[in-house]
Formats: sequence, structure tokens, C-alpha cells
Amino acid sequence: MTVTVFSGGAGSGKTYQLMQKLAEVIAETPLEIGSKVLALTFMHGARRRLDDRLARVPGIERHYECATLDSFAARLVRRWQSLATQEHYGEPRESEYEETCRVAAALLNHRHVVLWVKASYPILIIDEAQDLSANRLDVVRHLASELTTLIAADEFQCLDGDLRPNPAWGWLQTQEDHVKLERTMRTNVDSLLNAAAALRSGLDLPIGPRFSVRATANAALASTFLSNQIAWKVREKSLAVISPVVKAFAEETVMTSATKATKQGNGPYRVDWEQAEEKVVEALLARIVAPAVATPAEALEAVRATGNQGLYDEFANWVDRLIRTKRDVAISREMLSGAVKQICASRVRFQRSSDFGYKAMSVHRAKNREFDHVVVLWPAATPGDSEQKRRLLYNAVTRAKVECLVLVQAKKHLDVPPFKQ
Repeated sequence: MTVTVFSGGAGSGKTYQLMQKLAEVIAETPLEIGSKVLALTFMHGARRRLDDRLARVPGIERHYECATLDSFAARLVRRWQSLATQEHYGEPRESEYEETCRVAAALLNHRHVVLWVKASYPILIIDEAQDLSANRLDVVRHLASELTTLIAADEFQCLDGDLRPNPAWGWLQTQEDHVKLERTMRTNVDSLLNAAAALRSGLDLPIGPRFSVRATANAALASTFLSNQIAWKVREKSLAVISPVVKAFAEETVMTSATKATKQGNGPYRVDWEQAEEKVVEALLARIVAPAVATPAEALEAVRATGNQGLYDEFANWVDRLIRTKRDVAISREMLSGAVKQICASRVRFQRSSDFGYKAMSVHRAKNREFDHVVVLWPAATPGDSEQKRRLLYNAVTRAKVECLVLVQAKKHLDVPPFKQ
């Protein structure tokens, strides 16, 4: 089978090229009845955005499955557990993601397992491949031995320091059909393009008409810049407030902007933080008060008290199934917690994302997204070496299509990387 790789900087159209190539492949060899395209990414957010793009590919007609690579690996291990046991590969829990991927890769080393996947999924799509660990890469490599494989990646957008040197990038560089995309399609604003190029090359950060950097010693001053930027520049367009560290400086800046107007009379403006799924579940579980071992009625009442009707409805269905399959039902805190986590995980798997309006997020959550305006909050305690900081700022700045404002808490940081080299 063939492997086609698209690489290039942020906004260069890697995912667009993936979809165009996929449409060509399907046009040349239409999917057979029962066959689907298998599309895999590392993070749920990237999966949802890839799902949106796949739905618009001509000829695919919903004949695809979009999942995280970890969830695919877990399903593969469940299906071939007897072989894994026979070969002594281990029995990882699904929460042990790296171990699950290791076992999945070992199973795929058996050609008949790869052919079993190919029978349902003759075409494989991998987006954001630079984020794949060695075990996840092994899963992809084995699948690529038989499946028609299309991959998009940009090594500089990898933010995991443990993936240097990057195992996926090393393998992708050896592929003969490797298309390198040089032109940025996301924006034509020279100052944004120049800033991105400087960050990739390790040069001093240039300032331009729509790219500016300001020293803001505290959250109160930063919130003034943020609110004025919204009033004077953003208006009805999309805005992302992005920070590499979501702690005091960033949180207080957003909160102050949402509660106080500036001296110029701008604001307040509400900007909602996007939280990681794990934190959302943790906060939800903290609100559920139930006995160590609860009756079904007690467990239902505890979940009802959260006020989350959707969660309650799905939890009630889970309790109903439990009652119908067991004579005596006692629900431990561990069982209740596991059910809630599973319900939340299913919601994340199928929910759609939107980049409209005003949002605040970490750099990691901003990856592979785009907004008209971006305000970067750069705290004094931003971690990492010079290269890591360049990568963090690059991933934030390159989300902007129209304008980007960077607010730096510590003025002295303007004279060191990633601002000065």
C-alpha cells in the first residue's frame, strides 16, 4: 500500500490537502459496501475537527469512522485479547494508554490482524502525526503496511519535550511521497506571517501593524488591553485568549475583563475558559455526594442534585440496565464514578466544537484551530527552554487570521527568547 505525507507550518493547508487526496483516492477506487475510512488523531479536539472536515468530502457519504488513536487501540486489544494473552503481551487497563498502544502495536505485528482491520478500513487518515509517541507510531506503521495511508504533520508544532527527537517525524521523512507545503493559507497579513517565520527560525520577533507585543506587569493592566482590543478591533469577530500557563495571571486577566469596564468605558466582556475534559469530570464528581455504597435510589438522587439533566438521564439508563441484569444492586462510589466518567467520555466523543465567539484556552487546546483575533497572555512563569517557548508562542500566534496581540507579564522577558534571540 502507499503512504502519502503532507507537512508544513500552521495554516499551510495540511488537513485540506488530506481531504483533497482522500477524495481523489475514493474517486479512483470507491469504497466497497461495508468499508469505511479510518481517521485517527491523538486528541479529542483534533478528532472533532477532523470529523467535521471528513463529513464534507465528496463521495464519502458518512462512510468513515473518526476516533482517537488510543480508543482505536483499546478496541483492537479487546477484540484480540485471546491472542494478546497467548503471546504474553499483557492485559492493560484502558486508562493505561501507552501500554494499550504497545499491546495494540504488538498485535498488529501479526499480518492477519492488520488484514482484519483492512477488511473494514482500507484507507487510513492520520492528522497531527507529530504528536504520536513511539508506541502510537508503531500502531500506525503496522497499519500503513497494508492500508492506503494519508498523513499530515508538522514537527515544530509538537509541544511534548519527551518527543525530541520526534519518532514520527523521523519515520515520515523516509516516505517517498512526501508533499512539503510552503505557503500559509490561513492569513495574508504580513506581520503575522513574519512573526511565525521568525519563531520557526529562531530570529528576533518582528513587530508589525497587526502583530504587537506589550509589557503588562499585572492582570489589571492586561485586562485593560484585552477589553480595549475587543472593543476597538474584535467586535463581532471570533477571539481566542490563549496562554501557555492557565494560572493566576491568565485567569485573573480574563476574570477582570469579565467584571470591570476600562477607563475608556470598554467592557466588561465575558470570555469563557475551555477546560480539559478531565477537569470537567473531576469538578462534576466533586459535586456528587453519595454513600460509600448506595442504593439505586440514593445514587440517582445524588446525580440529580448536580442539576445536570443530560447526565442524570444517561445515568438513569445505566442504573436501569444494572437493575435488569443483577438481582441485588448496590452501587459503590467506584461504580458511580466509573459510570459518570464513561458517560462524559461518550459525550466528548460525539460533541461538536465551535470556534465562534470569545473563548479562552491553553496553547495545547488551541492547536489546529483558527480565530480572527488572538490575544496571547504570556505569564512570567512560562516553563521550558528557549525552543519550547518558541514552539508555544508559535502555536498561539499562528491561530490568528486577522490580528494578534501578545501581553507579556514580565518586561525583562522581552529581551530573551522567544522574543529576542
